[in-house]
Amino acid sequence: MEYMLIHTVDPELAPATSAEEDEAWKIFTAWSDELDAADDARTLHGSRLCPPADATTIMIKDGKLLITDGPYAETREQIGGYDVMECAGIDAAIGWAGKHPHALMGSVEARPLHRGQSEANPPAELADPGVGSVRYLMLIWIDRAAETATVHKIIRQNRLARGGETPRGRVFAAELEPADTARTVRIRSADVAVSDGPFCQEAQQLAGFELLDAADLDEVIKVASTHPLAPHAVLEVRPLWTS
Repeated sequence: MEYMLIHTVDPELAPATSAEEDEAWKIFTAWSDELDAADDARTLHGSRLCPPADATTIMIKDGKLLITDGPYAETREQIGGYDVMECAGIDAAIGWAGKHPHALMGSVEARPLHRGQSEANPPAELADPGVGSVRYLMLIWIDRAAETATVHKIIRQNRLARGGETPRGRVFAAELEPADTARTVRIRSADVAVSDGPFCQEAQQLAGFELLDAADLDEVIKVASTHPLAPHAVLEVRPLWTS
């Protein structure tokens, strides 16, 4: 099965010194090296994100396009990165989530990709952005009560209307299974806590995500504003970390 690992950071637990940054990097390197040799999982793609201050939130309300700076979710833990992984099952995904350094400095949520994902847009390793392009992660936030029915219906209708054609600039897109299928891992004082549900317990939940290649933020906003879910959801875009 394919899973999205959503890495979050709590500002109070984030590395504050170069030595702490080095230690976090060592943990991540060990995680990555162990994963490369694993039989029960592999990473298809993933990245650290630019800081939450670099996020842009887009929504359409009463027919008007509203654009605000900053992330959508007003939570203490903010998304700092992601991975799309193939895992033997949820137990394997939880195990790898618990080994990631973000479990120590925030949390790692493991959420299955929608079961129809492999047929519509199979997860795969991705090429780097082309010259002059910046890669962005677009997070789709939608009301938890309506997330499954609304997202899957609109995505299916849009896919049929396009005849399966991939929109320009879209590198990868995935719907997620409902928030109650998520498992969230946190490590505090060497104690591992695995909780049912997403890292964020707000009414709005992540229902899907897309990777977009664009020349600049203006182009991404244009893409987001014409997204079929824009009238029903809040779209948060953030550039991937490149250094």
